[in-house]
Amino acid sequence: MTSAYPKAWSLRWYNWRTRRLFCQWGAGSEICGFGLDVKGHVGLGSNCTLHGNLVLRTHHGGRINLGDSVTVADYVMIQSNASVTIGDGVYVGPYTVIRDTNHTFHGTDIHWRLTPHITKPIHIEKNCYIGARTYILPGVTIGEGALIAPGSILTKNVAPFEVWAGAPSAQRIAHRMDADKASRLKRHSELLSLYGFAVAAEEDHD
Repeated sequence: MTSAYPKAWSLRWYNWRTRRLFCQWGAGSEICGFGLDVKGHVGLGSNCTLHGNLVLRTHHGGRINLGDSVTVADYVMIQSNASVTIGDGVYVGPYTVIRDTNHTFHGTDIHWRLTPHITKPIHIEKNCYIGARTYILPGVTIGEGALIAPGSILTKNVAPFEVWAGAPSAQRIAHRMDADKASRLKRHSELLSLYGFAVAAEEDHD
């Protein structure tokens, strides 16, 4: 039987070595996997969790700033030439791509490497949930508490607590505070409590 201790020790060593690549490393943050590619100005708040095989890169003075209690799942890519800001309590699902810079291909037939860049800051406000395999394009702002369904491509701003889904351009499909859905959630919570399951209310961290 293989001992788990060698892996645990190697992960601790990897945490110690990798955290030096960040311009800011918040207390209580940890790396839970290997294979991080960190370059440039990348700042991390407190109690964040980074999983494995991540790309966090900035170029040309770009900045990536993660707030407190942010979770970044496996195989996420975040690249910035301007600014990518991720607020407190955000979850970023696996295989998500967040890039504040992209090529523009319209109106030209030249090679894609020579096409102009579009660079606009990306803001993800606190307590958002970004589903797996989401692609967030330059200039997008996602409001507080919004939910982005897996496999979405975001080209537009998302208002607080909205639910968006779809590709090639995600659309608003619901609002988390919809009265009918809220009453349905209440009924489900009451039903669960009958069977001994406690439904914890979300804590207010303000």
